[in-house]
Amino acid sequence: MNTTLSNQQISFYQQNGFLVIDQILSKTELASWREAVDEAVKQQIDQEGTHNQNRGESYYKYVFIQCVNLWKKNEKIRHLALDPRLGKLATDLTGVNGMRLFHDHALIKEPWANPTNWHLDNPSDPYYTRQATMFWLTLDDATVQNGCLYFLPGTHQTSRFEPIGGLGREGIGQIFQEYPEWEQIEPYVAEMRAGSCAFINGMVAHAAGPNMTTKSRRAFAMLLMPEGETFKGNQSVLPDEYFNSLQIGDILEDNEHLPLLYSRSEKV
Repeated sequence: MNTTLSNQQISFYQQNGFLVIDQILSKTELASWREAVDEAVKQQIDQEGTHNQNRGESYYKYVFIQCVNLWKKNEKIRHLALDPRLGKLATDLTGVNGMRLFHDHALIKEPWANPTNWHLDNPSDPYYTRQATMFWLTLDDATVQNGCLYFLPGTHQTSRFEPIGGLGREGIGQIFQEYPEWEQIEPYVAEMRAGSCAFINGMVAHAAGPNMTTKSRRAFAMLLMPEGETFKGNQSVLPDEYFNSLQIGDILEDNEHLPLLYSRSEKV
């Protein structure tokens, strides 16, 4: 795994709210990730269905197949996702002390899948911070034709923590009703070769196109939260038992549900 970051890359991320790293994985590593994700997704679908397919929002059902917290259910994913090197990359990019895994999810855009609307990640999370990031790994080439990512550069600097609706809303440009000033920002088109990744600030606006091909586009993403964040009230995908034990302001530090990937001051 390529874990070297230049000062230019760190500066680009902090200024724009995202960074694409070309082919962060070797061919052997990519094969391991593909095998693990395919196995874990099949296992979850067979046993319990998928996260968004169980919801009543018909549009969201056809955005992608989404399988959440595979690291808790599949040993191969656990081994790959809890890699301290990923935590260190995120820590170096954001400048925080350390990173915890909030949750992972496989995102499979099947043939003819709907676009992923412009959205922000962090307002729906149990913590509010401009330093959270997402590690988004493409397991297939991500192209304009099959649903690559798009970013509105710099929007992490002016976005707000108030929820503005989720991915189930029809209309890719709904976000501009809340942020009309963003409508004139030229999107960054992030086509990526398989084995590449993007780090995405939790407060930057991003989207993905439809899959207009006959093959699925597979990706695996990890939402990473800075060490020491406090609970703000949203449940998101926190388990009921843990969620019900929390009070507003509690430090989110339960390693059973929010494992510490990397810390500058502690041994993981």
